[in-house]
Amino acid sequence: MRRKIAELLLLMTVAVSPLCAATSFSVLAGMGHMSNFAFGNITRFPASAHIEQGASDMGWFDDVDTTLLMDISFGLAQRRLVQDPATGDYLPAGRIGSWQYDYSTFYSQTSYVFRNALFDNRRTESKYLTLDAAINVRFEQAFDSFGNIRSGRGFLQEYLEGTDTTYWNAQQSFIAAPDIAGQAYMLATSLSFSATWNDMYRESRQYYREGLTATGKITLAPWFLLNRLPRFFDTSVDYYSLNGDVTWAKVLYNKENWKRWNIISVVLENRTFAQVLLGSDVPKFADTISYPGLGYTNLPLIIQNQLKLYVYGPNFITDNTVPYGYVFLDAGLAMGKPNNSNGAKWQNLAYMEVGLNLHLEVLGMLHLSAQVSYVFSNIETYGSFFDWSVGAYFSL
Repeated sequence: MRRKIAELLLLMTVAVSPLCAATSFSVLAGMGHMSNFAFGNITRFPASAHIEQGASDMGWFDDVDTTLLMDISFGLAQRRLVQDPATGDYLPAGRIGSWQYDYSTFYSQTSYVFRNALFDNRRTESKYLTLDAAINVRFEQAFDSFGNIRSGRGFLQEYLEGTDTTYWNAQQSFIAAPDIAGQAYMLATSLSFSATWNDMYRESRQYYREGLTATGKITLAPWFLLNRLPRFFDTSVDYYSLNGDVTWAKVLYNKENWKRWNIISVVLENRTFAQVLLGSDVPKFADTISYPGLGYTNLPLIIQNQLKLYVYGPNFITDNTVPYGYVFLDAGLAMGKPNNSNGAKWQNLAYMEVGLNLHLEVLGMLHLSAQVSYVFSNIETYGSFFDWSVGAYFSL
């Protein structure tokens, strides 16, 4: 018996020893803002937070940085249906973009991540390649949009046949919106695997960045992964996605003063993004890219390119207070039959947007912004149009 106890203690010591050498951490990784909050284009509201907790430097493999990570995010999101709730086809001219299709949602997502970083990069003092495997659990509760509540209107009002409630009928469900069926409680569980190649050099507290970074990710969220529990949730989730992006940046000009504060920096940046999204019940949060005016397309294939030319003005007061602006040229293409539809027609959507964004960053946290742009598109109802927004938000 004593021998077995000694062997058990030895085994526990071996298993726990990497944890003793690990470095635990907890950081606020970022904050997000909600655009078009309650009062249209003039509002941006700090509405979400992203927290990382975990242990790094586990020492399980030679020359590999292993991290066990709990990634937590929560907040509010504003959404709009662009598909006919009953059929899943795009809404016809005159109805797409109508207020009755606005709604909001509270979300909370926790991801348990096993991360390995490989291959030393001396230029960036980090690793070239990062491999992630994660289990993701997301909860959502949808409710009427703040704009509708403020105006005394109701979500999907015409489908509620004259009821005055600001919530939809608990017995109703719509093919185009599986994540807001019934009382709109949603649980989504998924497995994700991603790889990131990072050779982007960034200098701390400066606007000097150049190099290349690329990421590929696959997400599996089949219905049998606890995504269809009718006794507990009215909603159903069943989707698969594959996406990737490549970002390239180059410093065209950079000048600093004697304190190493920025005087002027000019940075050219290009990002290309592609997404394949399929499934019988695709929730709105799975569609990670939006088109100007239309919002989320919910189409199976999306390709988008963003070209930006940044000009950072001089730092003043502090080394992280700076005005800057950029001109941009965005172009996108989306195609396929809309997800969550029954007999919807094939869509080919394309757009190009040119514009100017002016920004003031204060103490690295407060952001004041204004943007004007013109959009050329073949999207029904919207076509070509002028767009603008101004706002303020906090972000790290």
